[in-house]
Amino acid sequence: MKKISLKEAAEQFEMIGPETHLFYNTETGEFNFYSDWMDDSEDEFDEFEDEMWIAAPSQYEIGEYDIMVEFAEAVTDPRKNELLCVALGGRGSFRRFKDTLHRVDLLDEWYQFKHEAFVRIARRWCEENGIEYVEEEKKPNTQTPPESTHSVPDDNTYTSNTVIIPLTDRITDDAAEILRQVFPGRYSGNKANQEIKRMLSKKRIALAAITDTSEGLCVTGIIGAVPQYGTTGWELHPLAVSKEYRGYGIGRLLVQCLESDVVERGGVMLHLSNDDRFGNTSLYGADLYDDLFGKLKDIQNKGEHPYSFYEKMGYSIVGVLPDANGIGKPIIWMAKRL
Repeated sequence: MKKISLKEAAEQFEMIGPETHLFYNTETGEFNFYSDWMDDSEDEFDEFEDEMWIAAPSQYEIGEYDIMVEFAEAVTDPRKNELLCVALGGRGSFRRFKDTLHRVDLLDEWYQFKHEAFVRIARRWCEENGIEYVEEEKKPNTQTPPESTHSVPDDNTYTSNTVIIPLTDRITDDAAEILRQVFPGRYSGNKANQEIKRMLSKKRIALAAITDTSEGLCVTGIIGAVPQYGTTGWELHPLAVSKEYRGYGIGRLLVQCLESDVVERGGVMLHLSNDDRFGNTSLYGADLYDDLFGKLKDIQNKGEHPYSFYEKMGYSIVGVLPDANGIGKPIIWMAKRL
């Protein structure tokens, strides 16, 4: 039986997926993959039943989520540690964890930590199956990321200190307060709490932005989506970012994460509606029954109407409902193909 390189075995193990199986040939010293979806017949899989082939651990047995938890716990910077731990909670934790690693500048440390974890798994697998192995060349220990001090976000952005998590019961009061602050006319009093309760429906998607601020971790924004037309079309509703933290990229981050979650649920488009009840666009007060498309072509933002933000996010104006909020007060419809 040939000796196996732990480095090579670890690299092979990292490519194992939910529908792939890895086998090691003890005679040739080679690895080979079998995918459930690659072959309609079982003939190719049958060859791996020969005693010369040894199965590698499955993705479930490897447990990458546990490795992620170990890494987060090893981070000594309190701010980064807390953001990573928050990212690991709830649906979509793998994506949020990777996004957070990027924002807190720990991707290199994570990849090294992950590789070392897979080397340990490969070593244990070799010992359990009587396979001789060769240790990889020793490198300086970088298992625990270096400690760093809390820093003020650069480039006028809080996104490096923000993680997006599913909206949960424990932060509903904070979420409701943001709705009351951003939409005081629509969500005054208990109406905000009722809307948050509707957002928590299992059929909906509801996310919250958690930002590390000078006052500690705070809920700085929320976003939701409602399924329509089966699950292919979704309405973005609502999006609210605390006034104190607007302009720092948190709204953009919320929309991007929501879009990813909608795609995971089978959605192919998102649409939304924006009122113009206070003269923030050139459509306000105009006769939209006359040359509507000409007026849409020349639309201008006279205040802080959100349609400009959504245009930057790739959304297009797809319609207008004149006088929906009173004479001269239209609703602007926008949509995006995901």
